[in-house]
Amino acid sequence: MLGALDLNAIRDQVYEHLNNAPTTLALGKDGKTYETVEVGSITERVSLIKDIIAESVADPEIKKRAQALSRGTDSQQVQNVFRFVKQNVRFESEEPFEIFKDAATSLSHGYGDCDDQVILASALLINMGFKVILVVTGTEGEQDFSHIYLKVGLPKRGAKEWISFDASVDRALGWDISQEKTVTMIKEFKL
Repeated sequence: MLGALDLNAIRDQVYEHLNNAPTTLALGKDGKTYETVEVGSITERVSLIKDIIAESVADPEIKKRAQALSRGTDSQQVQNVFRFVKQNVRFESEEPFEIFKDAATSLSHGYGDCDDQVILASALLINMGFKVILVVTGTEGEQDFSHIYLKVGLPKRGAKEWISFDASVDRALGWDISQEKTVTMIKEFKL
């Protein structure tokens, strides 16, 4: 558990390395103009996602939601979070550019792509005491990593089993992309 954190200090750290990067203005699906920055390697993108997860874990609203979902066995709690994310953050691609949103923003918008769902689910699960691993994949025909999902450790203490958690697809908890597509690239990142 991260403990008490200064959200502004974290936000400054998250975006510090982007300050000198060239920016572009882009029009989002919501009609707003966003300043965008090119984020290079998958490691750099995942590092940014991990920082946003840390910020979201410290958010009092997310802590409160996690507490409300902490009913039942460990498996039932993971299922509670899975249902909550699917019901409250509709999957929607953010093309033509990527926007990484913190958990509270994804909830307030009611939509997000796979990384937004991963950020929200991770923040909730970590607040509930679960270990999570970020998994990024690319499938046959893709030139780069194009998808992110979670693996959740069960039980909470001393995880012996890792369950795939991908709320972005119309599949059950435990479904893995490799069951339907040929995965040609995969990396796992511990939190």
